[in-house]
Amino acid sequence: MIPPFAEALGHAFAGAGGRPLAQAATVSPAGLPEVRTVVLRGLGPEADAWFASDARSHKFRSLTTTPWLELCLFDAAAGVQWRLRGRVSVHKDDALARRVWSELPPVTRQGFFSPPPGAPVARTAGDASAPVAGPWRAAGADRGEAPAIRPAEPPATFAVVRLPPARCDRLVLGPPLLRRRWTLEGGAWKREDLVP
Repeated sequence: MIPPFAEALGHAFAGAGGRPLAQAATVSPAGLPEVRTVVLRGLGPEADAWFASDARSHKFRSLTTTPWLELCLFDAAAGVQWRLRGRVSVHKDDALARRVWSELPPVTRQGFFSPPPGAPVARTAGDASAPVAGPWRAAGADRGEAPAIRPAEPPATFAVVRLPPARCDRLVLGPPLLRRRWTLEGGAWKREDLVP
């Protein structure tokens, strides 16, 4: 079922060049709040959003432990904040994962062949200010050259996190200030107008 907010959200997504940044809020395995910025890689007709994730990352572990996510996007041109909440699905080695992988720029693909996100970085002895060299930093990256990694199939470290929203909040930062919430209940979308 196409949500009543899907078209407006699609306009916000397209206005960001089709690759908007969003804040992704998760709960860690220890029950602590976490937030980070992700690049949304797609938006489906039912307002389901998805982004790439390294399967070795803390974010991925958090989502496999507690598979609930809230995304927050801000459409600066329109002055509108969007919040999407729902239970995620993880895609590895399927059509969605392969499609997202094929659309990633080479420099982004490089990260999935590097040490795990959050691993300590070894610096050259005596030069703490020098750019870090390592297997994840491609030769020529300083000069804007793309790394050579372009495998057709995504590695085991690659995953796509897909969020089909069960709730959507839209806040228009007016004037006038307007806030509306849609909640999926029993297969139908319920709309509420709220105080901003």
